[in-house]
Amino acid sequence: MASRSPDQNTQTIRQMAGLALQRLQAGRFPEAEVTYRKILDADPEHSEALHFLGVIALQTGRAEEAAHLIERAIHLTPEDANALNNLGQAYESLERWDDAAGVYRRVLQCVPDHDAALNNLGNILAGKGEFAQAIQCYQRALEVNKTDPDIFSNLGDALLEQGLPGDAVAPYREALRLHPGFFEVHVSLGTALREQGLLDEAIASYRTALTLRPESAETHTSLGNALHTKGLLDAAVASHRTALGLKPDYANAYNNLGNALKDQGLLDEAVEHYRRGLAIKPDFVVMHYNLGATLHNLGKLEDAIGHYQKALEIRPDYARAGKSLLFTLLNLPGCSPQQLFTEHLRIAENQTQGITRLTSPFANDANPNRRLRVGYLSSDFWAHSVGMNVLPLLSCHDKTQFEVFCYADVPAPDSITGRFRATANHWRAITGKSDAAVAQAIRTDEIDILVCLAGHFDGNRPLVCAHRAAPVQVSFHDGATSGLEEMDYWLSDGFLHPPDTAEQFTEDLRRLPVFYQYSPIEGTPPVGPPPTDEAGFITFASFNNPAKVNADVIGLWAKVLKSVPGSKVLLKYKNWYDQESLRGRVREGFAACGIEAGRIRFEGESPTLTDLLARYGDVDIALDPFPFNGATTTFQALWMGVPVVSLAGDTFISRAAGSMLHHAGLGDLAAGTPEDYVARAQGLATDLERLRTLRAGLRDRMAASKLCDAPTYALSVEAAYREMWQKWCAANTGTNR
Repeated sequence: MASRSPDQNTQTIRQMAGLALQRLQAGRFPEAEVTYRKILDADPEHSEALHFLGVIALQTGRAEEAAHLIERAIHLTPEDANALNNLGQAYESLERWDDAAGVYRRVLQCVPDHDAALNNLGNILAGKGEFAQAIQCYQRALEVNKTDPDIFSNLGDALLEQGLPGDAVAPYREALRLHPGFFEVHVSLGTALREQGLLDEAIASYRTALTLRPESAETHTSLGNALHTKGLLDAAVASHRTALGLKPDYANAYNNLGNALKDQGLLDEAVEHYRRGLAIKPDFVVMHYNLGATLHNLGKLEDAIGHYQKALEIRPDYARAGKSLLFTLLNLPGCSPQQLFTEHLRIAENQTQGITRLTSPFANDANPNRRLRVGYLSSDFWAHSVGMNVLPLLSCHDKTQFEVFCYADVPAPDSITGRFRATANHWRAITGKSDAAVAQAIRTDEIDILVCLAGHFDGNRPLVCAHRAAPVQVSFHDGATSGLEEMDYWLSDGFLHPPDTAEQFTEDLRRLPVFYQYSPIEGTPPVGPPPTDEAGFITFASFNNPAKVNADVIGLWAKVLKSVPGSKVLLKYKNWYDQESLRGRVREGFAACGIEAGRIRFEGESPTLTDLLARYGDVDIALDPFPFNGATTTFQALWMGVPVVSLAGDTFISRAAGSMLHHAGLGDLAAGTPEDYVARAQGLATDLERLRTLRAGLRDRMAASKLCDAPTYALSVEAAYREMWQKWCAANTGTNR
């Protein structure tokens, strides 16, 4: 038989290669592999066969073999961009990330607009957290190929990870235009929308994703989170329960269900689910934080501190856990001013370790008398106690002298949010933006004075100030020092911080004539006579957060009850006293002090503020807790004609009620010692004529006091701002600032 000529062999190999490629493209990998191996038998250095055998190996889960085969092919054809790109994918399968990135860069040296290599390199960079470079790669890829939904999706993911959810929406929508059934993108788009507070659109996106993949537990709990943020708690709970039905060991769903139950006031049930989640994932840092917050609300302060400390042990820079640890310490009896100051400094130092302070010179005009730009930074621009205390100020600002900016982290706005927007010259929604991005926006707006509201509470953002966002930075309505070197002033008053205050702070104090400010409460129930006139016994009460009702408070209240025979105490806060563990803790505390259970009354939630205020109709005297006094609760009680007895301590947070009593002309009800506290309460309880007189006249007294004089209050705050600004101008005129 005659042998084939070289030309015939070449022709045969070419035909075999075409057949193998057809089989490969059709997904018939075993047949294609057989054919390519026959080619290699005939020509061991056939680079195409080596390359595509490597591709088949990669597609069938043999990454090590794939890398070896494609490396041999590239040795023969070093500038084959497609082979290099596939080698990079083989390296990725082997988790050889740096090698993969190097190969993709070689591809781009050969073919600078190789969209697949750009996309793949972007994925490697994103996986390493180098999102800015990844975004550049994706954008370059899209200049070449605008039809690949994966590239748009990857760009959106990188923008979302970089803290730019608003920028991520457009590429996600383009990916869905190209591929409407792209499940993962519907989910990611929902997340980007939720992080911007666009809750209705986020919910719709998650629900569309679930029509494509209803068995996705992850998407059910993401939907639950969006429903939760919107305030649809029953629906949120149902979504999280569905997720757990699909995936019983899903720790995230336990955490999210716990959050929704907590906000429903079902604290005991929330604790149970957090503990179940931590049994699955013991190092779940956010769940330790959430469990700590719920235990705090139940008044189990030591246990709460333990979980915050565990969260910080796992992630030392976890700002929310640090803030909440400090918040809990403010509630803890026996924590000295020195201890509080030391802890605030320690937490501030930990939280600011990775922050790069803005160092560019301020562009602000150092004219001491010009109209000032004042920015208010807060998560409380809604029907929140801090928000309601600040709204009178913003409503009365002199807009000819002060241009007001609100930087609002309010994912679920309400009608009060609308009132805040109406008072501001400029409204900046910052939900989903990083602290660094917010600080830069404040710089861009050329804010002169930045006022950080209630920094250690709720979702507030004091670390924006650590970037040095504005020339003058002021802490307002926080419970203690910020601990930040960059916070210049802390607003207070002469009662909260007397000249001999023992409290320590990093800021300069600026004492206002009066600190607290409230609008008269409209549509409130009328004030009737003291309920003791009909009941025949005195009813003491506290409508404060149960976290403030610690063992020392219970002990002192027990002495008050003993000093007034037949008296009772009513405890009420949302629906939290429905929790059996909380009732049990309080009953046991009183029992240990000799007070029988029948003298303690618990009450559940009042649906509206009017309903809540109406409950003061059954209260003769309000008892203020310590060391964390009531503020809004104190004002509400006084407005309803109920006198409040308070114990003034040696810190801002322990003198809040005393400050209000002082400015309402009731300074004698702010006791200086526990013994005096009991004596003041007993004295009121036995002086029924004074109780009747106070009850009849307290509302008018409050309305006429400095506590309800917003125009005068605004002038005093503006005078403080002007003085701060003039001081900055004097120090910075003629410098680079």
